Amino acid sequence: MTPDPPSLRLRTSRPPRVVITGVGIWTALGGPDQEGGWRGLKAGRSALAHLSIPGYAGAAIAAPRGRAVSLAEATATAAYLDAFPTPSKPIDAERVGVVFGMSKGEISRLAALHEHLRSGTEGRPGLDDWPSTWPNCAASALARLGSFRGPCLSPVAACATGLVAALQGGDLIRRGACDVVLTGAVDASLDPFLLGAFRKMGVLARLSEGEHPRRAVRPWDKGRSGFLVGEGAAVLVLEREDHARARGAIPYCEFAGGAFEGDAYHLTTLNPDPSNLAGLIGRALKYADVDLSALDHVNVHGTATRGNDPLECRALRLALGTAADGVSCSANKAQIGHLLGAAGAVELAFTALAVRDGFVPPTMNLDDPDPACDLDGTPHVGRARPIRAALKLSIGFGGHLAAAVLRQADSPRRPTLDTPA
Repeated sequence: MTPDPPSLRLRTSRPPRVVITGVGIWTALGGPDQEGGWRGLKAGRSALAHLSIPGYAGAAIAAPRGRAVSLAEATATAAYLDAFPTPSKPIDAERVGVVFGMSKGEISRLAALHEHLRSGTEGRPGLDDWPSTWPNCAASALARLGSFRGPCLSPVAACATGLVAALQGGDLIRRGACDVVLTGAVDASLDPFLLGAFRKMGVLARLSEGEHPRRAVRPWDKGRSGFLVGEGAAVLVLEREDHARARGAIPYCEFAGGAFEGDAYHLTTLNPDPSNLAGLIGRALKYADVDLSALDHVNVHGTATRGNDPLECRALRLALGTAADGVSCSANKAQIGHLLGAAGAVELAFTALAVRDGFVPPTMNLDDPDPACDLDGTPHVGRARPIRAALKLSIGFGGHLAAAVLRQADSPRRPTLDTPA
């Protein structure tokens, strides 16, 4: 009998495990380290505030205001120092990759270039002005910042960008291309041009007269009307488990993998049939080797739009079956805004902290749950519970769907936020 070609032979060994050993988060709740923003999220604090751009209700502004790349660099530095506070030996820079996304380049720079050309101002723009509008500019900056010479990639998948970046980063480690990957995403897009486009699409939250922006975003609530835009970044240090163990690192959790795909339906409208997203959830859990009964927490995309929220709930019901009733869900956008390209990365980082601490953050403004969103949304107040495994979902315009699974790390485990050092 002719043997199967190599491409058809089953793999006899499992790929290496991947763990998260460093986290940096910068949102309007705090940063660039992870703990300040995580404290605010756990406590139910909202960073949504009135916006100085005329005609727009509110947003969540992260400092320093202006350049997305500066935000990414500060957050990456915090994450790297979290993972490697006192390296016992030099890290092989050729084995460190960067997979870092932006759903667009520096939009403020693009606007400035347009104004420069429109006004006929003398002189040429600076050398970096045009490249800074490219969506790979942040990934390139982080690679230069650490002199990392491994693969440098910058996926673009709309509002699923950050989660797709993390999944691709994990794959680089599993197939042996890297020992360490800095992954995540950044977005700083509070510009009238972008806000006008979202308003035209009818996805921005509406405020009642006298209402504060922190009450405007209502995931899973009957009265939801959309999201408000936020700024922020997250960087996660992914590492091969045995590499981390050899240097004595204690991980936050295992990054067990996941799946991503397209729904091939519409440029801005989600396919109303939940089976595509449900199938993706099932494949992500199967790849991560997580049983439905072990899934304790889901961080949903939760845009507070009319179509997204019930679709996610229906897909989770379809994928999880009766196990869905034992899952505690959270939607973070009522507190930090919708971070667009960075949303998946920031919310994945918060999910890693939820697994570490055994704490499900709340979904704020969930006053009157929509019957179509019939899962446990953790309204108003977060709760402590052991989280053996957690799922993070991201959905982007254009039909970009992504799901990632985190699993409680084997002992020893990272001290929780409230554990004395």
